Amino acid sequence: MKRLIALLCMGLAMLLSGPAWGDGGEGEAESFKDALRAMQQRIKDLENEVNRLKSTQPQPVAAAPAVPEGWEDRIRKLEAGYSLLNGIKFGGMIYGSYNYNLNNPDSKNNTLDLFDTRANNFTLDLAQLSVSKEEEGGVGFKILLDYGHTAALIQSDWTGDGTFSNGTSNFALQEAYITYTAGIGKGLGLKAGKFVTLLGAEVIESPFNYNISRSFLFGYAIPFTNTGALLSYPIIDKVGLTAGIVNGWDNVIDSNKGKTFMGGLTLTPLDWLTWAFNGVYGPEQPNTNSSDRGVFDTVLTVKPMDNLALVLNYDYGSETNILPNDKLAVWQGIAGYINLGGALFHPDWDRFSFTQRAEWFSDTNGVRTGTPQDLWELTSTFKWMLTEHLHARFEYRHDESSKKVFSQKITPIGPDETFTRFLRGQDIFIAELAYLFY
Repeated sequence: MKRLIALLCMGLAMLLSGPAWGDGGEGEAESFKDALRAMQQRIKDLENEVNRLKSTQPQPVAAAPAVPEGWEDRIRKLEAGYSLLNGIKFGGMIYGSYNYNLNNPDSKNNTLDLFDTRANNFTLDLAQLSVSKEEEGGVGFKILLDYGHTAALIQSDWTGDGTFSNGTSNFALQEAYITYTAGIGKGLGLKAGKFVTLLGAEVIESPFNYNISRSFLFGYAIPFTNTGALLSYPIIDKVGLTAGIVNGWDNVIDSNKGKTFMGGLTLTPLDWLTWAFNGVYGPEQPNTNSSDRGVFDTVLTVKPMDNLALVLNYDYGSETNILPNDKLAVWQGIAGYINLGGALFHPDWDRFSFTQRAEWFSDTNGVRTGTPQDLWELTSTFKWMLTEHLHARFEYRHDESSKKVFSQKITPIGPDETFTRFLRGQDIFIAELAYLFY
């Protein structure tokens, strides 16, 4: 190509030069050579420019891969799976405490304090995880997993043989239930599974109570959890009714052939006043239906103003055919709470609160505590909200009994014998730190 262009240019030059070229002058020959070299350089520059332009042209785009058949169905299934997670809530808490008993018992146990059992010890009380879903289309659920010292003390009977393995496992499935609200009237509610009991003014989780330690009523008068089914219905706006059948007191698997009835009535005549009446009745002794246990429980809650709450809890329980001569076993008690928010006294004290609890519990026949006795306790609790989620509490509790039941010192009196000194009372100090992520 280059040679062809050069020959054409030489021919053109010869035609244009005519006779002058034919004369053979040296100056004209040199001039012609210079023109030829310039033309060759120009041709080279043009070829380089063409090559550069070719290199900058966009490359052909690769064709997109073919979409596999059925991809729309797969996407729909994926979206449906994610939709099941809508409305699911995660939460929980972790709290621990230090407990000091002025009796300094050699047993290192606080007598009759069912949850705060370890004297003069740091304790990881509870690490809890909650997974729940608010009702969507009328259906919801809740799962509550517990780990720690408290979990070891609320064990349920999972075998039906009447044993609860309390203290042997630090893990507990506290709650696992499904809820459903049917479009009947104002909404008929169903709760089925394992759930905390309807009875009592307190709950298992210490940070949800006014005091760190639990009352005798919560520890000895009522069950912790029930497994079964409950129906609830709001008769009118201020009256709610609950009724159902459960396996028994803390029984996941029933230990006898009978079932236990549970029911409740809640009245809210005023925004600041709630009065709940609950009861449970049925056979609770393993392998027999001849002994029936029943408890009537009522809780009155009054909140006349912000930063002031008054609570009164009364329980009466009895059980048949567990004492000689068909004597009825009876227990009862009453507890009162006064909670004062710091903002009641000064706006800058809204992070502080104080609760005073006073209680009397009578175990007439000793079937609940192991000793026929009357118990009294006074508990004062100070709360400081360090942040919205981090809470610190400090408590002083005094227990008193009509019998000498509170252990103190163990004294050896022989090669294989010991003598334990018991007192009528005990004084306990507790400090608690809790983090809640609800």
